[in-house]
Amino acid sequence: MDLDALAPHCGEWLRGTGPESDIIMSSRIRLARNLADFPFPSKADETAKSEIVGLLRDRVATLPLPHRLEFLPVSEMDALDRQFLVERQLISREHSEAAGPRGVAVSGEESVSLMINEEDHLRLQVIHSGARSIASTTC
Repeated sequence: MDLDALAPHCGEWLRGTGPESDIIMSSRIRLARNLADFPFPSKADETAKSEIVGLLRDRVATLPLPHRLEFLPVSEMDALDRQFLVERQLISREHSEAAGPRGVAVSGEESVSLMINEEDHLRLQVIHSGARSIASTTC
């Protein structure tokens, strides 16, 4: 995914086209999970974090989601690109500033993002414009 291609467009949740978007800017749902055989990211060493990123990156491509997700290696990005992702609500500020291997998988319309090695091993976020029932339409 090329961040330069995302820059001229805003994500679906920012467009204000959803139901009741004149009252409710966006609706978001998050799901966090951790892997059984790994320490939490805050306690994991570089080797474990790299293994987690590799394992989850491979799985992202096979997820049965209605949106195709593309992996971005956050730990290899410069500060400006990370700030862009923070401003678009695709990653948290903590994820942007953390140390060690980490990544995010993002849908083209920016409604789905999946952070790897943030506070949890895996944090899925779905965000839409207005008052949408996210769970029934996306997951």
